[in-house]
Amino acid sequence: MITNAWRSSITGLLLLCGFLSSSAISQPFQVTDSNQNQAVALYDEMARALRELNFEATLVRSSGTRLEPMTWLHGVYPDGTEVELIVMLNGPDMRILRIGDDTSYYEPHDEAYTIHSDVTFGLLPAAFYKNFSELQPHYQVVGGRGVRVSGRNTHFLRILSRDNDRYHYGLWIDVESKMLLKMQMMTPQGDILEQLQVTTFVERENVPIGMSDVRGIPRPPRLYEVRNLRPPQFNLQPQWLPAGFELLRAGHRRVADSGLPVDYYLFSDGLTEVSIYVGSQQQQGLPSLAMQGRESIVNSTQQNLAVTAVGKVPVTTLQRMVDSMRAVEPNATQP
Repeated sequence: MITNAWRSSITGLLLLCGFLSSSAISQPFQVTDSNQNQAVALYDEMARALRELNFEATLVRSSGTRLEPMTWLHGVYPDGTEVELIVMLNGPDMRILRIGDDTSYYEPHDEAYTIHSDVTFGLLPAAFYKNFSELQPHYQVVGGRGVRVSGRNTHFLRILSRDNDRYHYGLWIDVESKMLLKMQMMTPQGDILEQLQVTTFVERENVPIGMSDVRGIPRPPRLYEVRNLRPPQFNLQPQWLPAGFELLRAGHRRVADSGLPVDYYLFSDGLTEVSIYVGSQQQQGLPSLAMQGRESIVNSTQQNLAVTAVGKVPVTTLQRMVDSMRAVEPNATQP
């Protein structure tokens, strides 16, 4: 029988453990040259594992109350060609298939399409497939004590922005295979916005059997070719970007759902992306708003044009980009 005194002692111990755990997480890492070098080496091993391992996995992505379970298969053919398959398990039967540098998206209610990309957008940041040296100017990576994730021991890395203009990331990496098993995206204040966790992971000697013959599947048409993009028509472009962000793409097109014409700009620092849309204020009539979340959004009016910015960055970063929008010379924004 547990007495009230014992209950109080146990409760106090649990609260103390919780306090110590949260304090350890929230306190900044002591960054040394040795820790930094080891962390960079581990990050690069993770990037190679994402490219080179043959595996079958299931995972869950969560954001707020939204849960997205999926299967994840990856392999490398004898000729060195990568193949990757993502299958969403809730809702519509959406599938993403990447073979080499072509990634195809299949949705039951929309026309399938293919884009030229050597990473599968929509799963992990593209920078996770590359060496950390490409992120070094604007992020630092430091190591910490890992915990067990889905029954496997892990190393822990934290990707920290060198400013407050972008989000931070926590990575749990399998000790044995160097596979990424868990990822958290968080605000500079430590609030978790998105989490991805592998729930089962099986490494294979060869390409998973479910993908052994996918190269024979007909591929849908390309969504667009950069050379066929129309140049921007409204010629309104941000004059301030967070350090390291570069313009990847600029063009003029019609929004799929509404058919309204907009200029479209895509910016990236290698780890995250920001999209900006510029259109007629009279045609769009969007309310002014600024919301922070997994994908922050800002709607505003600049020089009598409707501007919408969306990206996985703090809303203050988006707002500053939108507020800096100015008219530019035609064709000055072409990448």
